[in-house]
Amino acid sequence: MKASEAHQNLLIDLQKIDTTIMACGLKLANLPEHEQIKAIHKRLEDAAVELKVVETELEDVSIDLRRSEVDVEAVVDRMKKDEGRLSSGSASPKELEQTQHELATLAKRKAELEDSELEIMMRYDSVKKRLDELASDEVGLKQLELELNVRLENAKTQLDAELSKAKSDRALLVPQIDGSLYDLYEKVRGSANGIGAALLIGSKCDGCHLQINAIEIERIKSLAVDEVLRCEECRRILVRI
Repeated sequence: MKASEAHQNLLIDLQKIDTTIMACGLKLANLPEHEQIKAIHKRLEDAAVELKVVETELEDVSIDLRRSEVDVEAVVDRMKKDEGRLSSGSASPKELEQTQHELATLAKRKAELEDSELEIMMRYDSVKKRLDELASDEVGLKQLELELNVRLENAKTQLDAELSKAKSDRALLVPQIDGSLYDLYEKVRGSANGIGAALLIGSKCDGCHLQINAIEIERIKSLAVDEVLRCEECRRILVRI
């Protein structure tokens, strides 16, 4: 195939544009914010499950604490009544002895209940602290998600603008290239990872970056400038500098 030197050079300009288009598409698909937001969603899901467990635990501990408080209050009320009976002096010596014995028993029971209540309160404080931490983490994660979404949209807007300009430049450039040459370029590009044309730099193909043997280089030098070259290794169109 033959094509003017100018048209072959335009292929390199077109290749640069197509490379930019590919790069923009790749960047859009692999913006780090996508994975970061996905990771945040996973953390929020996990936190929501744990939050539900901790809320249930806090409810159970709250019930235990209230039950313990009621038990202590009942013992205190009973002690007040016994103390009142002792203070009144109206009971018989035997009743007074029984009341004093009961007060000692109640005092021991009260101490045991208060120790148990203290343990429950400590459990309550620990669970409540964990609940507050989870709630705080959730707020922080959601705030971070908002910030990442803003960064993502800004990055997408920038890349979309770059992509739009590249596509516009391509639309203006393609009509300037010989139709048969363009068709070959597109065919090669479709089977060569998006690279249809590459420069011949010295004796190296800038597409596959392999050296071309001396015999082939000599043959290339003997060809007219309008002869369309192909790399023997990668079969991309070679454009001489």
